[in-house]
Amino acid sequence: MFETATLSSGPASKPLWSTCAGLAGEALLLGCAVLAPVLSPQVLPHAMFTTMLAPPGVPPAPPAPGPVVRPTRSHSALRALLPFSEPPRVPTSTPTIIGLPADSDTIGVPGGVAGGATNGIPGGLPMDILIAGTAPVAPTPRVINAAPVVAPPTPVIPRVRAGGIVRLAETIFRPEPQYPALARQMRIAGTVELEGVIGTDGHLRELRIVSGHPLLARAALQAVSQWIYRPTLLNGDPVEVIAPITVTFHLN
Repeated sequence: MFETATLSSGPASKPLWSTCAGLAGEALLLGCAVLAPVLSPQVLPHAMFTTMLAPPGVPPAPPAPGPVVRPTRSHSALRALLPFSEPPRVPTSTPTIIGLPADSDTIGVPGGVAGGATNGIPGGLPMDILIAGTAPVAPTPRVINAAPVVAPPTPVIPRVRAGGIVRLAETIFRPEPQYPALARQMRIAGTVELEGVIGTDGHLRELRIVSGHPLLARAALQAVSQWIYRPTLLNGDPVEVIAPITVTFHLN
């Protein structure tokens, strides 16, 4: 009534196409995993992308340079090292050039004319005369060591004093002095002594008061200064005379 069933525990055989399909799928997944970063970089993890693009670190700054110590030498050491050379001497005299004319700027030929052209001919006329057509103007002669012109001295007219052989000059114009009103009210009268110098033309050159009342002296001085005398002659020549002059004031 019961049939005996036999069960096998060994592996069952798979078909060939299933095995090939599995290998192809694995190869496809492996290729996608390799090509995915190249075709789409954004699919990479963020941490890996950040690490790859991080900038390089800043190198440390070099140490600060220390103070430069320069070797110094004293002036005496420098003088000992440098060779001594004597400074050139300045010539005290100007050398004389032999064989050159005194004025090297002058160009001409013997028998030439002053002011002529450098390419002219002997005996010709200067260029300024040919252009202007006028005769040359002779230069003004220079006077060297001319004696200074001295004005003739003014003749000194002798002055003599009246008296002796020289008589007092005669007046030709003699206005009388005015009696001062104040002196008349005060009943003042008297004589005023003056001294004057009569010139060769008869006019008074100098006049001064010798004595007299002050109220009368001013009136006498004003009147006598207008007097004119006849010129005094001594040996036929007019001379100046120093003469005393007296003016008297009377109340009546």
